[in-house]
Amino acid sequence: MTQVIKAKSDTLTEDIVTSMIGKYVHAPTNIHEVQTPTGAMTKANVWFAGKVAGYEKAVIGFNYEDGEFSEQPETFFNVHLTDGMGYILTTAFELELLELSKEEFEQLIADQKKEDMEHSHNNEEVNEILSLDYAKEDSTRDDKACK
Repeated sequence: MTQVIKAKSDTLTEDIVTSMIGKYVHAPTNIHEVQTPTGAMTKANVWFAGKVAGYEKAVIGFNYEDGEFSEQPETFFNVHLTDGMGYILTTAFELELLELSKEEFEQLIADQKKEDMEHSHNNEEVNEILSLDYAKEDSTRDDKACK
């Protein structure tokens, strides 16, 4: 049965991160500020799920945005999953962590695969329509060039 490890309103601590080792964890909410290709800043939910193998802790006293050292260093946690993926846990925005049973995790993965396949199928249909439209435009161009 799903259990809350960390609610959105809770403060992330190293004890919480340590307690996740060996457990199936789902972070449905893990908000980060990211830069878009145009240079604009936006918020993105970097959610994940998996079995936690371990974590890294980084204490950074340098503010890269203003090029100055901070009086109060920031602490960051990066969890590593047994599939080899790693995820930074946000401390600046909303973070929710849930413990799942193995069965709940497997169901979450199955549901996500189904959703991805449906989304992929929809994209294939759109691409096929776009390809047909492009082919029509291309043949029209060829017809005009022959006249």
